[in-house]
Amino acid sequence: MAGSLLHWMRGRCDEESATPRTLEWIGCNDAGEAIARVVRLQGPLETGWRRYQAVALDAEARLIQLRLPPPEGGDWLAYVGGRVVGRASLPLQAVRTAEAALRGRFRS
Repeated sequence: MAGSLLHWMRGRCDEESATPRTLEWIGCNDAGEAIARVVRLQGPLETGWRRYQAVALDAEARLIQLRLPPPEGGDWLAYVGGRVVGRASLPLQAVRTAEAALRGRFRS
């Protein structure tokens, strides 16, 4: 199996939850340019018996984020540039999907 094409680093993290989770992985080339991203699609926020489809991002609730449930088994979205190249249930699977798309792109 060929080695990794990119250097992966953590991006955004979920600061609001009790157990912080990484929401984004960024794949950079040797020059440090972001080439690919793997992003966790956040579903509805559930607290106790309540389920919130829209979450306020500021204290006045002027900015909201809509959180629709991701497709079954597709919590992680892999994309290269502005193009979606696949979905996966785990971040490493999405990273491999992004790198496979890059390998296909650079073949002659």
